[in-house]
Amino acid sequence: MRPSRVLILDSQRAVSGALAVALRAEHDFEVVDAVHTADAATAVLGIRDVDILLLDAELLRGDGVDLIRQLLLRRSDRLPIVVMTDIDDPRLATAAVRAGVSSWVPKRLGLQHLMSVLRGARNGESWFPPPLLGAVLADLAHPQPSPAEKKISGLTCREREILQCMVNGFDRTAMARHFFLSSNTVRTHIQNLLGKLDVHSAQEAVALAARAGIGCDEAPDARPLARLNSHVSP
Repeated sequence: MRPSRVLILDSQRAVSGALAVALRAEHDFEVVDAVHTADAATAVLGIRDVDILLLDAELLRGDGVDLIRQLLLRRSDRLPIVVMTDIDDPRLATAAVRAGVSSWVPKRLGLQHLMSVLRGARNGESWFPPPLLGAVLADLAHPQPSPAEKKISGLTCREREILQCMVNGFDRTAMARHFFLSSNTVRTHIQNLLGKLDVHSAQEAVALAARAGIGCDEAPDARPLARLNSHVSP
């Protein structure tokens, strides 16, 4: 089997240089390049064949998940991403896994362990430190909220109730009677929730609610709403 072609992405030149020297000393690794920015890595992935990306976890802080997605856009096939890190953050690790990272290797485990993980990555294997693995698996067991669900989670309880009424087809007058509010107060709630959902009409808000899995008559106390059918606009 030919050597595994490794691209190193590390913001510290001394670290990436040392890693390149160590990997080149092994017969089963070929260092394609050692770069220091995501843009440089993206350029390399666009013109060179790479089997494994070795990535410094410090680059994952902030918009790191977007960085991974940016790098993977250059690939139509699977690219194992091995992260070397001093960070034991389950949330960051979970986000990285969702974005496409396959292994998470603490630097304290040493160079030989890192090389072992890189060899496994070539064969489709993944590796995480056991204490972190349990937390990551627990996080992955919970479905990630959709963009629509995230927006709706920012609404107040009253705004969610108003949104549910909109989904059920009730007009502002019917909502005002149900909640014992003035029509102007209901209008203010509607304007606020439209702003939070980043939509411009009730129709768009209802469509977003549908994408979040909100259907008709799911509101608490649905029967009083049903009695307001005579106030619903056709």
